[in-house]
Amino acid sequence: VINLQHLTEKTSDDLRKAFIKCAAVETFFLWHKYKKDKNSDLKPQTELESGKIPDDFKRQMFYTFGDFRDLCLDKNIGSDVSDVESKIKGFFPNSSGETSETKRKKFWETNKNDIWEGMLCSLSYDTDTQRMDHDVRAKLMKPENNNTYSLVKFSGGDKTTTLEEFSSRPQFLRWFT
Repeated sequence: VINLQHLTEKTSDDLRKAFIKCAAVETFFLWHKYKKDKNSDLKPQTELESGKIPDDFKRQMFYTFGDFRDLCLDKNIGSDVSDVESKIKGFFPNSSGETSETKRKKFWETNKNDIWEGMLCSLSYDTDTQRMDHDVRAKLMKPENNNTYSLVKFSGGDKTTTLEEFSSRPQFLRWFT
């Protein structure tokens, strides 16, 4: 969350860019750790290179996305990012008949797709060379691979959940899923 923590600019576009960068960086490192935890199993990277995100990793991405949504909407129940929360709060003062909550919701609705796309883009970076693989990026972005914001889902047990549904759950309920 360092981009949000050290945000000095005050425009909505700067906040948008900071959210995208933070979510992308977190996803990049999550993917790197995920592959290390799978040891020498090449299957996750092979799946990703075909445009398919492994379901158990996609689930981690959903949690990450939900956490960033909570930060934006001031719904985070943890205390470890209070400095980030106060930075974000400065972008959404109550004014001209519009509450901070309304402004936050509008900002999130406007930018949630771009934040998700930033997370997808980070997966196209080779964790060894730290260079983008344009072929992987193109495959991840193809609508038929069901990774776009409006199409992405993960299955858990006998239920399929969309990104919108999952991230809209209260944080403490997500912890139980």
